[in-house]
Amino acid sequence: MRKLFNQLIAHHSIVFEPKKGMVWVSTAPYQLGQFVAYDLNKIFSMHGLTTDHEVYDSAQNIAADSFLLSKDYLAFETYRRLRDQLKEGKAVDIQALIASNPAYYHTYVLAGDYEYQQKAYAKAKGYYETALTKVIATKGEEDHIRKQLALCNAKLKS
Repeated sequence: MRKLFNQLIAHHSIVFEPKKGMVWVSTAPYQLGQFVAYDLNKIFSMHGLTTDHEVYDSAQNIAADSFLLSKDYLAFETYRRLRDQLKEGKAVDIQALIASNPAYYHTYVLAGDYEYQQKAYAKAKGYYETALTKVIATKGEEDHIRKQLALCNAKLKS
């Protein structure tokens, strides 16, 4: 079971206020864009649409998260880009990857896996050890890190 919910990986978010019949739906990117408001009482009283028009209540929209304007958001986007390049088998600057998301365990797993593939076992070992100092989301991911660390140790002894 996961230890956290991360709004930067979830697909949707909805806030519902049943007593008032209001619902807010998140917009891109992630759940950081504005939340668009819908008054369900007004919508249901329309008994269908006779014309093509918007039905949201713009006066009650919730503004986008200011995080979108931060250097941390830019760093997160850099992390995602570098992560995706690694998944595609491309070479990346590992130090740039780490600098983009240094508090996240998976950053170090990616770095360790990359260095392991490059046969740089001592570097990989260091990254896996750092990953174990972070909060790890699942037991399966922790098991992967420990397995890779053991493989590094075995390679370094031989």
